[in-house]
Amino acid sequence: MGKNKRKNKQQQQQSPSLVQTPTQTQSEAASGSASGTTSASGSAAGNQTSESHIVQDKNKIDGKRFPSLSGRRGELNALVVRLLELVAMQPANPNEEWKQYVELQLQLQRIMVLEEPLQKAVCLDATDDQSRQAKVTAFSEWAKAGGVKTDCLEIAIFPGYQLGLRATQDIAAEQPVLSVPRTLIFSEEHLPETDRKLFCNFPLLTNFNLAYALVIEKVRGPDSVWRPYIDVLPARYNTVLYFSIEQMQRLRGTAACTSALRQCRVIARQYANMYKCAHIRPDASSASSMGVLFTQHGLCYELYRWAVSTVMTRQNLVPRELQANDDGDDLSQLPISALIPYWDMANHRPGKITSYYDSGVHQMDCTAQEACKAGEQFFIYYGDRSNADLLVHNGFIDVNNRKDYVKIRLGLGLSDALVEQRAKILARLNIERKAELRVLPAPDYISGELLAFVRVFNMSADQLEHWGSDLERAVDLLHIDCALETDHETRTWQYLYQRLKLLLGVLEATFKESDELQQLEKIQLTEKQEVNKELPGQEIDLLVVQYRRLERRILTDALEYAQERCKV
Repeated sequence: MGKNKRKNKQQQQQSPSLVQTPTQTQSEAASGSASGTTSASGSAAGNQTSESHIVQDKNKIDGKRFPSLSGRRGELNALVVRLLELVAMQPANPNEEWKQYVELQLQLQRIMVLEEPLQKAVCLDATDDQSRQAKVTAFSEWAKAGGVKTDCLEIAIFPGYQLGLRATQDIAAEQPVLSVPRTLIFSEEHLPETDRKLFCNFPLLTNFNLAYALVIEKVRGPDSVWRPYIDVLPARYNTVLYFSIEQMQRLRGTAACTSALRQCRVIARQYANMYKCAHIRPDASSASSMGVLFTQHGLCYELYRWAVSTVMTRQNLVPRELQANDDGDDLSQLPISALIPYWDMANHRPGKITSYYDSGVHQMDCTAQEACKAGEQFFIYYGDRSNADLLVHNGFIDVNNRKDYVKIRLGLGLSDALVEQRAKILARLNIERKAELRVLPAPDYISGELLAFVRVFNMSADQLEHWGSDLERAVDLLHIDCALETDHETRTWQYLYQRLKLLLGVLEATFKESDELQQLEKIQLTEKQEVNKELPGQEIDLLVVQYRRLERRILTDALEYAQERCKV
């Protein structure tokens, strides 16, 4: 399952870290920075081969040789150039965004076909439970030899979860159960000096750097000191990077769709820009390091989406140990993305944060959030996140998510003569002119920020003058029982009703209820028969169907609530 935890604010001063990372592991900002500055350190290999006869390239790392794709390089270059053209375009509306995604996926599928010889050389295939259990044993021995301490947990295979942590004895709530030393926490700082220098120019792109470092260690294979850990990581994930076009189609009309499409576009852009640096337009600039992933480490798209998905689903932020880079820049206030072996095998259950990084002794400590009987699975809480976020970035959802919500995009119109007065009141409430606001599960339904925005949006000139003259009172607009004129409140709830009805209409139009129910029943039946290994993608199908049903429930309940408020 995915791993992405959040820091408990009560522990900030004494143990600064395990803070939650940005919701997008490879953010738009990171992608822009990386794609705008990376360049290659080497040119494309020019071995004399034919497309049907792949020979070995001279490029090596730790004695490994990778298949040369020189016979396919021209076609690959053309596909990547088209990929770069696509990601450079900003879609104007959801339909254009969808068309762009479909073409991106078609280009990436062609790229993966051409890169298949390289993919087979650097990517490990999925293993069965028996062979994976053998790797779990080797990993557990490696982890404990490296300083992981636990006397009440072990790694086990759980149906529906793959790997997880199992209690070997009864565990009490708040009992210390696990510690992982800094020396066994994987980050760019633990790479050899020659590799670590590659990241000096990108201290803010810590997620990107972690994926880069993971690729290097993955390709090193048996020569990597992290091999036992890498061997127990999933061979593929349920993140949106692995969705087929048909599976993504089922996500259309939901609040998660735009975020999912954006994530795919960002990762495609990162890959294409690094490829360009290595094989299309190499140079020798100070930022040329990123291109060596291709020229020296055998990077292909399949390997990159695996590394990115590993980071997306498991990363946490911990304090930096290296306080400055080669230029003397102070990095002490910038946390670093990291993977925490053994602990990150724990799966999610609603509760409270009970894991903290102790800077005093340089280790991650975890206590039990609840009592756990011997033989039961031990869970931790990943933090307050919506199911849309969990689906896009972690590849799972929580059907009992008490912190779930559905985002609604609202904005003030530029043609509105009263836009500045409205914006002034919203600013007092820390609400942007264009904002994503939350529809909540029962019994809350409408967040205070969403209610306040719609109230301000529906104010007349006189009402704006009244509320704008005393901005300290504006916080009252966040509360359901704010004293407002009856006709104003009626307009507010009528607007919310119509907006929610529209969102539900779009959701229903993209997937018929009867078809969805039949699909869910079919997937649940096959899941009981454990045929996921024979029919790849069924887990994703189930996730999408379940997510749609949860989003529909939130919107339907909120719609009924708004309708009742209209009658008051």
